[in-house]
Amino acid sequence: MKNKKQVGKALGRVPSGLFILTTKFEDKEDAVLASWVNQCGFDPPALTVSLGVARPARLLVEASGVFIINVLGKENNELMKHFFKSPEPGQSVFEGLKTTAGIGGARILKDAVSYLECEVVDQANTGDHILYIGEITGGKTLKGGDPAVHIRDNGFNY
Repeated sequence: MKNKKQVGKALGRVPSGLFILTTKFEDKEDAVLASWVNQCGFDPPALTVSLGVARPARLLVEASGVFIINVLGKENNELMKHFFKSPEPGQSVFEGLKTTAGIGGARILKDAVSYLECEVVDQANTGDHILYIGEITGGKTLKGGDPAVHIRDNGFNY
């Protein structure tokens, strides 16, 4: 690649939202802050999400075939910060949050702007990330409001 530094600056200008992906398989559940989520279809409604290959949530998505995208709002800083750190040993990643069960038992975050329940219909390896295509099977506006927008300084890291 020519001029990786300049490409990184340009790539970082591609805006994205901020989301919490939740998933569950059997007795294991996880949540991860995600920013690479995009609508990719009208009929059926579908979206894509990309997760790093090292993310434990990725394995749960693949095992269960389902995930929920919880849309964070501009005012959801505390909710977003909750997912910056790992939970204490023996505690759930959802400790202290208001949630309800969604598709496959994955958690819906009641303080999110909205949520979308998805069934995985395809996936592709993109190198250090896996791209999932999820058919949207349900969803709802919760708190409403404007979604958070994320712009990175460098397109080669979060």
